[in-house]
Amino acid sequence: MVCIEIRQMMHGFGDSSEPLFESAKIIEDVVLQQMKIIVRRACEIADRRASSKKSNIINGEDILFLLRKDKIRLQRIVKYLELKELGCSVQKLMTANDVPQNVTDPEQLDGAKKKVPFQSFLEQIDNTGELLENSSSVDDVKRRRCIRADIASKSMDEVHYMKFSKARRVSFANKNRHKFSDWICADGDVTVSKQAYTILSYLAYETVAQIVDLAFLVRQDQSKMHGDAIDRQRLNYINPFTFKPRYHSKNFVMKPLTPSEITEALRRYWSPQLDMTGPFNRWSMRRPHLKLLSC
Repeated sequence: MVCIEIRQMMHGFGDSSEPLFESAKIIEDVVLQQMKIIVRRACEIADRRASSKKSNIINGEDILFLLRKDKIRLQRIVKYLELKELGCSVQKLMTANDVPQNVTDPEQLDGAKKKVPFQSFLEQIDNTGELLENSSSVDDVKRRRCIRADIASKSMDEVHYMKFSKARRVSFANKNRHKFSDWICADGDVTVSKQAYTILSYLAYETVAQIVDLAFLVRQDQSKMHGDAIDRQRLNYINPFTFKPRYHSKNFVMKPLTPSEITEALRRYWSPQLDMTGPFNRWSMRRPHLKLLSC
């Protein structure tokens, strides 16, 4: 249902300009499964919040509560919501004043800026003060994605770069919001607020990004070149840690991610033996729910 958008997202995250339909279909199934798990867990939190009666309405707080143990991801989505609100405020100023020059006025911008989205809720669940602290922590995942996008864009001409730039702006929100809501809540037995849909669309976007990141790690492991000690001393030996085809070849063509690479990436991520407590678990035991890729 959203295979077209997912293929564009895959290209925006560094995949080939024509990602495989089979790979996008696997990611689509995983994203749908993950979103349904998040909605179900958010419903459980909403029921506990209502306490007296069962609640079928999911708010943004119910989904953010699932991210309380991951500070980096929580700050990432809060920053996204903050920029989204700022953009809406600036757009309202431009519509009201009908003079674009007024938008650059510091007083106008200060009036458009609001407090951190869900700040009161985050203060309630932030017992240690770590979630809202303005530390200089670096989002390594976001940084690696930016580096990968920068490297990919260096070898593009104007036509390919415009397509790549358009792919990076694709999301499940805005014009695709109704399509996304019908996709994850086809039964209609749960009511999701507008803010919750915004957060869910971002988590779905992050799920696609996480799968692509893991698939590139699998490809990196498969492309390692092995040799004995004597081969490594030769002048024509190619060191896989220093040789980067993107830098050394002008005609480098990115091969699309294959279904086997994506399947292997998901297998590694969901393997119980790779967890911290993996050696202490039985191989025959399986978790009732798979790990979430975005929470």
